[in-house]
Amino acid sequence: MKRVGYGLIIILGLALQTASPGIVFFGFRPELMLLLTLGLAMLEVPRVAGPFGFAAGLLQDLLVGKFIGLYAGTYLLMAIFVGFITKRLYKENLLVRFMALFMGTVVGQLLYLSGAASFGAPRPLSWTVWSAILGTGVINGFIGAFLYRPLVAMNKQLNYLDELLKRTG
Repeated sequence: MKRVGYGLIIILGLALQTASPGIVFFGFRPELMLLLTLGLAMLEVPRVAGPFGFAAGLLQDLLVGKFIGLYAGTYLLMAIFVGFITKRLYKENLLVRFMALFMGTVVGQLLYLSGAASFGAPRPLSWTVWSAILGTGVINGFIGAFLYRPLVAMNKQLNYLDELLKRTG
C-alpha cells in the first residue's frame, strides 16, 4: 500500500512539474520531483528514499529527459546523501529543513549539469546558470520547509495502512 501511495505521489508531482506553463515563483520553476525525493529522504531511511528517487527520476527521464537515466541517478544519489546527512538532525526546525532542501537542490542540479556535460552537452557555469540554480534552491527550500509537515502526516498514514494490510493479509 505504501508503494502505491508513493507511486501516486510521483505521478501527481510529474503532472504538476511537466504541465505546460508549470508552477513559477519569482521567475523560477521549482524542481518538484527533486523536492519530493529530498522530503522523503528526510522522513525515511535511505533504502526507502533511494528507490523512490530512482523511480521518480526515471519517470521524469522518460517524459522530459534528454539523457535517459541521468535524473534517475541524480535523484538516487541525492536521496541517499540527504538521508544520511539529516539522519541525526532535528528536522522539526525550519532552518534545518530549508538548508537540507536548499543544499540538496543545488548539489543535485550541479550533479545533473556535470552528468549532462559528460554526455556532451556543454553548459558553461555562467552567472545566469548560477542564478537559476540558486533561485531554484531557494524556492525548493521554502516550499519544502512548509510542505514537510503534510508529508510527515501523509507518510504516517501510508505506514499505518501498509501495516494494517500486512496484519490483515
